Amino acid sequence: MSIIVKTDEEDNNSSKSPFAGIGKGFRSKIDSVKEYEVLEENEDIKDNYFYGMPFGLGYNEYINAQNLKRSLLDKYQGMELSEAIKGAEISGDFGNVFTIKDELKLDLKKLSREQAKEKMLSEIKLLYGIGNTKKRYLNSRGYKTIEDLIYHPVFSKEAKELVDLIDSMDSKKLMETISHWLSKSDELVYCCSGFHDKEDFLFFDIETLGLFNRPIILIGVAQFTGENLSINQYFLRDISQEPEALNQFFSHLNPKTVLVSYNGKSFDFPYIRERFAYYGMHGLTERTHFDMLHFSRRAWRSRYPNCRLITLEKHLFGIERNDDVPSALVPEFYEEYLRTGNVGPVIPIIEHNKQDLVTLTKIFSKLYEEWAK
Repeated sequence: MSIIVKTDEEDNNSSKSPFAGIGKGFRSKIDSVKEYEVLEENEDIKDNYFYGMPFGLGYNEYINAQNLKRSLLDKYQGMELSEAIKGAEISGDFGNVFTIKDELKLDLKKLSREQAKEKMLSEIKLLYGIGNTKKRYLNSRGYKTIEDLIYHPVFSKEAKELVDLIDSMDSKKLMETISHWLSKSDELVYCCSGFHDKEDFLFFDIETLGLFNRPIILIGVAQFTGENLSINQYFLRDISQEPEALNQFFSHLNPKTVLVSYNGKSFDFPYIRERFAYYGMHGLTERTHFDMLHFSRRAWRSRYPNCRLITLEKHLFGIERNDDVPSALVPEFYEEYLRTGNVGPVIPIIEHNKQDLVTLTKIFSKLYEEWAK
């Protein structure tokens, strides 16, 4: 698997990135439009998303973030990024990008292939014409599973086809089938993850300079190897490093890779694809994708104030973030870094992204406990 790049002009110096001028141009015209709404002090933050991103920001949250930014500017004055956070520049086909690597002792709870098959075969509503009433009737006649319906005079043909599909463990087709008859957030869609090894899951999260046609400033990915979670974050010290960050994300993909995100189907992955197109980079294709936001809303929306990631990690895992930058303020903090050269405002962006990845894996495991045991 490789990336193809088309540029309008040949670069006579192969060591120079064809995108080197982008950062300079962007820094000269930083857009100060704020794509968030500061809510009144006592106004509840709902589970609101605008084009895939949360845009509600509590008044106290906003004030605390501004105070945090000022303190970070003082704390990190004159310090280099490599002094403030453990990481290093790495080189690739499209230049350099600052890379932070970490490894945590953490395991992933997931269904086995046998468990996934059993759960799907037990839901006869996956067959056309079977709703709740028909299901109760068929159950009373001894048709408890899709396999039982192979011997039914009406549903036999379709039941055989569905059994074959489940046996094929084609998660993409099964997710489409389940979403069509039930819902894209149904627990059986999540159960399709059982057809993949945990090493195949690529958990990812991005931070951007806005909602539309603006650079990605940080791409974080996490993958399991045994009982360890390996985290790689690709941070742009300058906007010109975006192509190499995209290239590094691409390097984590292989034919077996399955994506896992939080609202990434609507926002993160389409955004990455758009940035690929912006640079004329090709090779990024759609693949099986488990979006934990859909499942989280189904599992916990009625229990907690909202389904924002930080809300769920607080209620489900007892995690309280300190000195965190809200997602809506990431562009503002990064732009402060570009203007001043002070690395302070980007430190919590990197930490925020890392914590999002860790919480994402924990939510995946928590849904297993909720639905699959």
